[in-house]
Amino acid sequence: MKTAKILVILLLIVLVVPIFSILTLSFQNSGGEMFKWYNEILKNKGFTGSFFLTVFVSACTALLTLILSFAIFLSWFNKKQMLIVLFLILVLGLLPPDIMALGISKIEQLLGFYSSNLLFLIIGLTMYCLPFGVLILWARFYFIEDSIITAARDLGLRKFYIVIKIILPLSSAAIVSCTMLSFLLAFSEYPRTYYLSGSYELLSEFLNGKLSSGTDESIYAGGSITIIITVVAIILLFIYNAFITRKRQLGKVE
Repeated sequence: MKTAKILVILLLIVLVVPIFSILTLSFQNSGGEMFKWYNEILKNKGFTGSFFLTVFVSACTALLTLILSFAIFLSWFNKKQMLIVLFLILVLGLLPPDIMALGISKIEQLLGFYSSNLLFLIIGLTMYCLPFGVLILWARFYFIEDSIITAARDLGLRKFYIVIKIILPLSSAAIVSCTMLSFLLAFSEYPRTYYLSGSYELLSEFLNGKLSSGTDESIYAGGSITIIITVVAIILLFIYNAFITRKRQLGKVE
């Protein structure tokens, strides 16, 4: 047991040290001005433009992923459909991102979209996030007792009302998790963004470009901002899950 704890602690250290190293480097060589490099990067129009564009693209991707994931999630009702979905999830999950992005790019060209088109970028990112979204929702549905669905059917509720009145409320935490995870995955994705963004520059491309050019410590400040956003999103998710759990416990007590 002690060995397992030590291994877990070592693993956490390996995961956390790179994050804190980026944060530490963002405050170095600041000449006494603590947030010098943060001010520098926020004044950079290239950074702010790519940042807000990335937020927009990630939000659209998260919304589309949620809608499609929930629609596919309902295939749990039908075991044959579920097997087909599992096959598609494996294909999407195992397909190299470069190959997928190039395929979407070729389809874009065949349809006559020779200039950059954010729609195809969002489609590519959605295909990337979709397996994670479906699996998160399936994991939640696994813990919904079959007797609840059976009772609802016996009462004469149609499938649509079962989804709206039973499955949707019970899956609220999983829906929030799916949305936030999809947003964070799209926010930091590089290969698909590189191939599909065209003349648009998203945050991952901007940071990669500055890193390749041997820039100053402002690159670490830019990376730290993305780290902070990710940490805040995870904290909010934990708070929401704790709130939902607390609410359910109070409901059982009453």
